[in-house]
Amino acid sequence: MSLKIAVLNLMPKKIETEKQLKKKIVGLNKSINFTFIKTATYTPKNTDIDYLNKFYFEFDEIKDEDFDGFICTGAPLEKIPFESVIYWDELTKILNWCKKNIFSSFFICWGAQAALYHYYKIEKHLMKEKISGIYSQKKVLKNEELTKQFSSEILVPVSRYATTKISDIDKNKELTLILNSNISGPCLIANKNNNEYYNFNHFEYDFDTLKNEYIRDLKIDAKTPIPSNYFPKNNPKNKPIDCWSSNSTIFFNNWLSLISNKKGN
Repeated sequence: MSLKIAVLNLMPKKIETEKQLKKKIVGLNKSINFTFIKTATYTPKNTDIDYLNKFYFEFDEIKDEDFDGFICTGAPLEKIPFESVIYWDELTKILNWCKKNIFSSFFICWGAQAALYHYYKIEKHLMKEKISGIYSQKKVLKNEELTKQFSSEILVPVSRYATTKISDIDKNKELTLILNSNISGPCLIANKNNNEYYNFNHFEYDFDTLKNEYIRDLKIDAKTPIPSNYFPKNNPKNKPIDCWSSNSTIFFNNWLSLISNKKGN
């Protein structure tokens, strides 16, 4: 039996994000059926409308279907207050549906910040400048199912303008910190009772995603810092080394195992 995963893809380059997720979520020899969701209250500008109409669904079209898992991607909206986002009301409607109908949910970057704000009123905090690069994350919770095969520290791509305070996480007894960096801050937290996972960083990134973001940002600001710990010898002319994909595959496969065990497959 296949697993049904709903994906709310809020990223501008939707096809690129689709490919990244499909590459990492390989399925433990099980078939994975993805259903991609688009917002009804905002029409994306960076993806062909015919493609969206053919391969994406609005929430009202799929809300009565049964899904095993749910993913909400990030979005380049960290500098905007949550309530000022055009599709905020629609997003909260989807998040409420998720809470009641999905066995396990995985939220990425801004998607994680938005879900934490909606569910627990945890604020995001803008940093002085964007943090971008590869950062070591330490295991805080050693018996967590999704990270049990990791070593004590792993490398994960980071790319964001905002962070979440550990003190805010600690105030909520439902939330548990799983991965953390003294430099880049919290990486992965969970509501274990509801099988909700919030990753502020990017297990799903390809080896050259940070490079492409850096090139994009340079066109806007010539003083954009080089992503940390990413290019060999800190030289953007050198090909980046993919040092996280194996752990990414482990993480997503562990997530699928969690879902699959629930179904008894």
